[in-house]
Amino acid sequence: MKRRTLIPSRWFFLAVLSLVGGYIGWLLTESLQAQFGENGQGRSGFFTFLLSYVLLVGIVLVLAWLNFRGPFRWWLLTDKKWTYWTWLLLLTWLTFEGLQFRKGYEQEFVDENVLVTLVFVGIVIGFGYVADAFRVRREQLVLRQQKTEAELRALKSQINPHFLFNALNTIYNEADAAHNETVAELVQQLAGIMRFTLQETQKDFTTVEREIAFLEKYLALQQARLPKREGLRIETQLDYDGRPARIAPLLLIPFVENAFQYGISLQQESFIELKLEVEEGELVFQIRNSISPQAAQKQGHGTGIKNVKQRLEFIYPSRYQLSAEVNASVFEVLLRIQLEEK
Repeated sequence: MKRRTLIPSRWFFLAVLSLVGGYIGWLLTESLQAQFGENGQGRSGFFTFLLSYVLLVGIVLVLAWLNFRGPFRWWLLTDKKWTYWTWLLLLTWLTFEGLQFRKGYEQEFVDENVLVTLVFVGIVIGFGYVADAFRVRREQLVLRQQKTEAELRALKSQINPHFLFNALNTIYNEADAAHNETVAELVQQLAGIMRFTLQETQKDFTTVEREIAFLEKYLALQQARLPKREGLRIETQLDYDGRPARIAPLLLIPFVENAFQYGISLQQESFIELKLEVEEGELVFQIRNSISPQAAQKQGHGTGIKNVKQRLEFIYPSRYQLSAEVNASVFEVLLRIQLEEK
């Protein structure tokens, strides 16, 4: 498998911006030198010309910002949208009339004034939408952080992790003293799952090794609780090349939980096939499961997977591919992620 190399979009943007800006700057310098020359008086005229345009751009941005802080938020974001568009029509007319007055109402400047007016109003409108998009984005991030912190506080208030781990250690010691290796192993698996959930979920990323170890413990507990019988088949394959890589914690577990919750039936034949491969920084996760007849009666079907899609779009934009296919008897998920290096 060939390793994919992704050029960070910000560096590509900066490179293109530097090329375009340098080219336009060179053309502008040549044009200004031709207009103002290289003597002292010419340089003075050049700086006056440059200052006037800087002030003009500043005035336009200030007016656009005032429009966003005022009419845009007062009217467009409320039930007074027609009031906002009426205000823009009035602003367009006032701008055009101001330009006409500046040119002495000469007919030869009408087309130029119309173009300048449209550009100015377009900047004002565009600035409002862009600024509002950034505002909404910031509010979403704050709300998401507050929600996560509230959930974590609620979890901590419900149970004391130290008490729980001490209790699990006590059970483990009792099982070990009684030479009950099965119970001791299950207690260790459960303790590992809970430790990962409490510690790693507070981080933005965890190592691939820890995420895979968490999946192995979860799968071991799930298989231990299911009866050993014909017609129930669970196959897992977890491969990792050992290259350092990071992944968002608990990103894959909703797919696995979904498979056990809606794919296992104790009355009919059912199966789960899970394959995870991490090679050269690329994760390929595939899981197939039968669909039990009782799946439609269970609550919350698909909620976990919907949340995973939102996390993928937020954490790995343009660096993942997710497909989910369902037919009458089989549900299949295929996920590819270009992971970050550790």
